[in-house]
Amino acid sequence: MKRPILIGIGASHSGSGKTFLAATILRYYCQTPDPKPLTPVLTCGAIKYTRTAAAPELITDRVILMEHGKDTWQMLTSGASDVIWVRSRRADLSNLLPEALRRLSHLDLIIVEGNSAIEFLKPDIVIFIFGKERKRWKPGIEKLAVRADVILNDSEAELPAFSQAKKYFSRSLSGAEYKNFFGTLTGILHERRAEAGNDEEGS
Repeated sequence: MKRPILIGIGASHSGSGKTFLAATILRYYCQTPDPKPLTPVLTCGAIKYTRTAAAPELITDRVILMEHGKDTWQMLTSGASDVIWVRSRRADLSNLLPEALRRLSHLDLIIVEGNSAIEFLKPDIVIFIFGKERKRWKPGIEKLAVRADVILNDSEAELPAFSQAKKYFSRSLSGAEYKNFFGTLTGILHERRAEAGNDEEGS
């Protein structure tokens, strides 16, 4: 049985567009729009992490997840068949995230949103978004961003030196850049799926 491929989306600060990008990726791979012969429609899910001091919980109630305007609503209406909203302190993630992943293990592709969730789950593909408001950048983000396969940024943002070696695109992803972004992402996705297949054959 093939394991799901995980795509992690992290960002320099809140409001950078993580959920918008997650929804864009879900629509591209998980809905059935215009024919894309090289991109078969996948079964998809998402894990949304929100840090809170309240009691840890995995939210799967569709009534809550489908509240209009919520990030989870955007994911579900963009092609995710299942979404799990993880609300907890960082200290509880080592217990909650493996359980969330287990519940979605029957799917082809899982979007993981949130910097801390990416650190714990170590997705196959990591996309990192740099917002232009550098004063809002969270401490220590470079450590996570250096692991990114793809970087999205505002043209005005002064990026760390390591990012020059990455594949990067504008946050707007408009016009030809949209096509180039998904061409790049699809190529990486095929590579990771092939690697995952080889790992299973060797185990």
